Amino acid sequence: MGKPSEATFEIARKGSVITAVTMVSRPLGYLREAIQAYLFGASFLVDAFVISFNFPELLQTLFFSGATSAFLVPVCTRYMDRKEEYSLIYSTFFNICLILTLLLSLFLVLASRPLIGLMAPGFKEDAKEVAQRLFVIMIPLIPLHALLSVAKAFLNAKDHFLSPELSGIVWNLTFMACAIFLSSSIGIYSLALGASLGGLLQLLLQIPFLRRMGIQYRPYIALRHPSLEEAKGLFSGALIATGYIPLNSFIGRVIGSFLPEGEVASLSYAFRLFILPFSLFAVPVYTVVFTKVSRLYHVSNWKDIFSTIDGVLVLLSITLIPSSILLISSGDLFVRILYERGAFSERDTLLTYRALVGYSMGLAFYGLSTSFVRIFNGLHDTRTPAFVGLSSIGLNVVLCMLLMGPLRNLGIALASSLVSLYNFSILFFLLKKRTEYRMGRRARIEVIKALASGIVLCLCLFLVKHLSLSLYMKAAVCLLLTVSVCLLFFWDYYRGLLRRG
Repeated sequence: MGKPSEATFEIARKGSVITAVTMVSRPLGYLREAIQAYLFGASFLVDAFVISFNFPELLQTLFFSGATSAFLVPVCTRYMDRKEEYSLIYSTFFNICLILTLLLSLFLVLASRPLIGLMAPGFKEDAKEVAQRLFVIMIPLIPLHALLSVAKAFLNAKDHFLSPELSGIVWNLTFMACAIFLSSSIGIYSLALGASLGGLLQLLLQIPFLRRMGIQYRPYIALRHPSLEEAKGLFSGALIATGYIPLNSFIGRVIGSFLPEGEVASLSYAFRLFILPFSLFAVPVYTVVFTKVSRLYHVSNWKDIFSTIDGVLVLLSITLIPSSILLISSGDLFVRILYERGAFSERDTLLTYRALVGYSMGLAFYGLSTSFVRIFNGLHDTRTPAFVGLSSIGLNVVLCMLLMGPLRNLGIALASSLVSLYNFSILFFLLKKRTEYRMGRRARIEVIKALASGIVLCLCLFLVKHLSLSLYMKAAVCLLLTVSVCLLFFWDYYRGLLRRG
């Protein structure tokens, strides 16, 4: 007992590459947010940028990053050992994406004004004008992200995770450089320029890695290749299944545009902090598991599939539950350290911390629901999570409207957590019903221990918050306590992973 299974070890080993890069990329992301906060605070300018950036980011996550992986990776695994054919279908999907997204971008430029009106109905006219200009500058992100997603899917299918994750570092560095050197001359528009230029450099970074993996681009579209038919069958379900989470977040911020100035910006700042543990622990897990389950499904190896699902539940429980407790109990310390300087005031800290608490309550469920969507996708079932996702969109709208009045930005963030709980619960039940999966005894014990560690950690952090320590010392003690409690409860587990590594 207390030692990781073979499936859990494999997930942790392969995911460690993503975790290592994320440990560099995410701090850069917070430095980027800190620079943005220093230059512009939580003003209407940042509200406008958040709304304008959210739309291309939503399209990227909705149609490309999430959906493209969800329908391409299961297709890719069939052809990964056929070098010439693999390059052919890569080129086919790359060129189709290029044509479609260029046409979409042209339409968005022409329709930018009414779109901003729909995305930010509560904005004043001056804020809408700024948002429209920012939106047009960032439209190139749409084709760039689409092409990056195709490259990422074909690289991930070959168990290469490094270069797609490195692209986040490139994007953050480019964004920060533009903000620092151009903000004095073009103001908030420096952020939009940095976003688009960073998107271009992200795509260019993939080229040498694609060549190293033997994936060659050709200006050709194989319309009769069977991979297209298989992809078509998976696409619509994958689009909904992977898109409801970012869509719910987007809807929450649109509804939040009716709140007082700075509330939308606070949701964005809070989400960036909330997403760190998700990126460190959940993203590596579901990225590796998706490819693994896709391969196991092709050979009908259900025993290893069930063992892999156990590994997902354990790894996410022992990492995201303590992370959630840390953010809820001590998140205000980290908000102050990261953001409270320059134009970012104590009021902005309070607003951001309130939103962070709401998001963090559902951190474990956010990671689990996203991972279970990928598990269903790996089983070539995109319809089940799609139906669950559709129902959650309506639930999210209702919850946002009900909770926004009394709780303001906390209500919108809390709605996201409740929807994540709903998504995971339904997906878990349906997976058990479809596959007769039952959580193993070892996995159940580790999950229960994770819940117990969360209770102990919560009590410890509550006591620390009342100590007379400096801001940085108190934050350091909270982090140290979190690590210590995790080691106390899972020492044998972590030691087992390290020994086998």
